[in-house]
Amino acid sequence: MDSAQSLGLRRSLMSQVAVKCLSLFSLIIGFYYFSNIAQDWVVNKTPATRGDIVGLSICLALCWLFQGAFNALSSRGKVKVLDKLEAHLKQVFVARQHALIRQHSVYYWQTLWLQHIQAFTDWALEYRVQQMIAVIVPLLALAVIFYVNPVIGLGLLLTLPVVPLFMIIVGKGAAALHRKHFVALERLGSLFTDRLAALPMLASFQAHQKQTDLLKQASENLNARTMKVVSVAFLSNSVLDFFATLAVALVAVFIGFSLLGELTIGPAITLQQGLWVLLTVPLLLSEMKKLGQVYHQKAQAEAAQDELYPLFSIPIQDKTHSDEKVGSYFESMNKRPSESLLAASHFNVFEMDASLYSSLSSCESETPVLLCADSLNVSKGDKILLSGASGSGKTLLLEALGGQRPASHKFNEPVVWITQHPVVTPGSVRENLCLDDSYTDEALNEVLQAVELGPWLALLPYGLDTVMTDYPLLSGGEAQRLSLARALLREVNIWLLDEPIAHLPDSQHHRLAQLINRLGENKTLIWASHKALPANWFTHFWAIKDGKVKVASMVSQNERQEATNE
Repeated sequence: MDSAQSLGLRRSLMSQVAVKCLSLFSLIIGFYYFSNIAQDWVVNKTPATRGDIVGLSICLALCWLFQGAFNALSSRGKVKVLDKLEAHLKQVFVARQHALIRQHSVYYWQTLWLQHIQAFTDWALEYRVQQMIAVIVPLLALAVIFYVNPVIGLGLLLTLPVVPLFMIIVGKGAAALHRKHFVALERLGSLFTDRLAALPMLASFQAHQKQTDLLKQASENLNARTMKVVSVAFLSNSVLDFFATLAVALVAVFIGFSLLGELTIGPAITLQQGLWVLLTVPLLLSEMKKLGQVYHQKAQAEAAQDELYPLFSIPIQDKTHSDEKVGSYFESMNKRPSESLLAASHFNVFEMDASLYSSLSSCESETPVLLCADSLNVSKGDKILLSGASGSGKTLLLEALGGQRPASHKFNEPVVWITQHPVVTPGSVRENLCLDDSYTDEALNEVLQAVELGPWLALLPYGLDTVMTDYPLLSGGEAQRLSLARALLREVNIWLLDEPIAHLPDSQHHRLAQLINRLGENKTLIWASHKALPANWFTHFWAIKDGKVKVASMVSQNERQEATNE
């Protein structure tokens, strides 16, 4: 988990460490001038020299300036890291889309985006910097203390290793607790959002009390894990404070008795030397205490790494290039006729794992294959009915063909994906249709009329600018029509239909199926469906069974009917 190398931040880290050390070195030198001033006032009974006053002022000013520069560098570095992490995640989400998102709940992705990325950034830009400072500054301070009095320096040298040793022991347990805390938090959030979406069903079956008890139990589990994390952090800080206070107290007692003449161990100590040491020792310990205070960031980053690593190990930059090298079969695709969209010989769909994805140039038998086919061919204007039992791999095949999942072949043209659960954002009707694109009002009204949502739009108080919150409510069929309108706006020729009308009543099912068939007349359709559809709508039939895709010439009418019934 070397963020400096993977994110290109080594120079930024070194700059922050250098500036922070200069700030602390300026402060140590300022302590020297201050102790000289105290020596003149208390012992020599003379006013402070002008050189000491000027030196102290310059050192304090430099310390303040360097600290400000350090804060600016730290803020800029955090923004840079966050931008890089978020940009990579966006690329992963765009590349994998439905294949990736459906693996976890919405709350999981929110937690990953808002907490895990921030935890990793804090570790890379705070903990790593403080880790270096906590080594450099104490060594310099010890050198100064050894120069003044070797006895004090030797005592500190023997006691200081206790602090990092205790941090390591506590950190091992803290990392495990943070992992369990993240899991409990994600489970509670997922449970809450799931039950919130199912409120009408809970009301129908009067299951409120049982689900409330489940939420209460999950909440109590989260509270217990949170208190364990807090207790470990409190114990760590308390022990660090104890050792720091004890070390400063012992040094103060030694210097005090030496100045009084009660102790004569080592060289004699003047007030100037004793005061300089007493001001420097807390600075030495404070940097180690700060490392202890941010040590929890390392535990949080280790817990977040388990979730982030699979996403950041997926290659993105050279994805197209790597896909072109998938198998010897892919090379022949450049020679296919212009009307052919896909000519896949020995088609294979692989695991999402990045290590497998990086070795897709060969499709040997030892490479785990989720789905395969001897040959898949798709030409422009084809209408393909994809059938198979639940869990057989229909969605898997569509994800692979759309380029969202590692496979030996995919479409090289843009595709439109229409699922059984269209996403309706809380923005306006216009924003739901346009998403990140721009279209004229005429074009938006035209597509809404095409999907038979014109009467619905006419009833909205603000037309296209009506906000899609509590009003207007959309039925399942209307939401699907809205997703069809989005597809029409994009003018993409390949539609991948993942059971878009699976959960609609029969009346809506028939009307929407006919609408899709009419709107997709000039499109290339691959339609996965459980429900029966007219055979004359389709030119080819694919059936998935036992991890294998059987195409038209290999699928009998009985097999198609059997797969549809399942």
